[in-house]
Amino acid sequence: MEMLIYFKSLGRYFCESPAHVREELVSELRDRLHKSKEKGTACSLQLADVIEDSDEKINKLARLIVRDPDAPSALLNRLAGSADKEVLERIAEHPRASGFTLAELARSSHFEVRMAVAENANTPTNILHELVEDEHCDVRYRLAESPHVCVSVLLRLEEDENPFVSMRAAMTLERLDFGYRSFYAA
Repeated sequence: MEMLIYFKSLGRYFCESPAHVREELVSELRDRLHKSKEKGTACSLQLADVIEDSDEKINKLARLIVRDPDAPSALLNRLAGSADKEVLERIAEHPRASGFTLAELARSSHFEVRMAVAENANTPTNILHELVEDEHCDVRYRLAESPHVCVSVLLRLEEDENPFVSMRAAMTLERLDFGYRSFYAA
């Protein structure tokens, strides 16, 4: 059943994709089907071969999909279960990534994925507050330089133990000129 849902969402995505993405996907699927015919497998097994082929080939398709700016949020959410760091990072950067997907990716073991979540404009505020406490200073630095974060996050980062993070947060506050300094100075 889950595979049927996956193929329906993939089919819907495929119909709405730009021509160059469709051509690459068709080429990849054609190659896979041709290989399974050479092996002498039955037609019903060809589809299973396409699905259960090596992780690298599946990740190649996922990489093509996540590069498409029009990829639907539901499909990005499904691909967020991937083990491929590059796929996860591209999903975290994607403008159509949902808040739910970004919240899941914020807990990734890969700091590069968490850095991309920190910069995404769709990241929920509560997740941004969690990322302020991230163990990796590059995640906090990326958060400090993002123009999409709220003032309260930047103020917390301004007090960070890492001098580069705190300085970057101060610079972002000045650049965005929220007028908070004149408010607190009074």
